[in-house]
Amino acid sequence: MAGHPAVTRHHHGDGTAWYLATHPDQDTLAALLHHMRREAGVTPEHEAPAGIEVVRRRGTEADYLFLIDHAGKGAEAPADGVELLTGTPTTGTVTVPPGGVAVVREPR
Repeated sequence: MAGHPAVTRHHHGDGTAWYLATHPDQDTLAALLHHMRREAGVTPEHEAPAGIEVVRRRGTEADYLFLIDHAGKGAEAPADGVELLTGTPTTGTVTVPPGGVAVVREPR
């Protein structure tokens, strides 16, 4: 497909649609997604190392932070509260084990 675009975007109204006609390597895809998020004004609610998925669920009395290591390397991620799987208090960071999960209850 030489001579044809691999990535296109189309602005319509208040939105933008992106079309990716290739399967880029992981670094290229990460850079493209970073560009898309920045252009859209989207900022992550919670910073975490690469390979760590973070999901926050809000409860009436506390928030619950789920951290999953998809990279298999383990990591330290920002968190304050109690890690519920071990019962360990976290102050500043929580350890996500290699290939594992951490669940932190953060009081409001």
